[in-house]
Amino acid sequence: MLKSAVEEILYWAISLLINLILLSLLTTVFIVKVQEVPEFYPLRVEIRELKVEKPKKLRSVVKAKATAKKTVAKKSKGSASKRKAGATVSSAFKKGDVKVPVQKEEDISVLAELEKKIESRLKKKEKKVKKEVGSISAVVTGKQVRIKGGTRRIVYTPPLPQLISTEFPSGVRIRIWVSPDGRVVKALLLQRSGSVNIDNTLLNFVRGIRFEKVQEQEVQVGEITFSFQGG
Repeated sequence: MLKSAVEEILYWAISLLINLILLSLLTTVFIVKVQEVPEFYPLRVEIRELKVEKPKKLRSVVKAKATAKKTVAKKSKGSASKRKAGATVSSAFKKGDVKVPVQKEEDISVLAELEKKIESRLKKKEKKVKKEVGSISAVVTGKQVRIKGGTRRIVYTPPLPQLISTEFPSGVRIRIWVSPDGRVVKALLLQRSGSVNIDNTLLNFVRGIRFEKVQEQEVQVGEITFSFQGG
């Protein structure tokens, strides 16, 4: 009986000790986890009213110029009596005065030279302006064509085929584009004769005309007007 009582006491003592140890361990772990959780603090928002300075009024440019002109006029009137021959405007300036630059004779001569150079360049540009072929008149009589007018000399005229039409044709007007070497690079019919055969024949005739060569590397434009006479 005594032995069983001792064993029972030991059993309860050991179980109590184990429970105490486990409890202490759990308590330690729980405290550590709780301490690891970050603390959250509420945000504090403070609203302040900022004082904005009013922008300074900018002085008007027009008013400043007008004030400067008035100042110069007053200064010139006051110092006109004191100014001697050969005096300059480089005297001491007071607050509010405007310095007026004095134009020397050298500056005037330089401006005159610049004006001459500009005028000469403008004249050169006017000379380089492309000359148009101008208006050319051509009178057709049978197979003969008499050409006159225009500002560019014709150096070759192809033979004109015989023009056949059931009715007397009206005048034909053709615009031409002439290259610097004298060839007609384009021909456009502006006024028709009433006969398709005559229109095509004259277009081919115009394309065969050769003008004098020019130095200007530009295509010039002109017009040829054909009129017809019986014969």
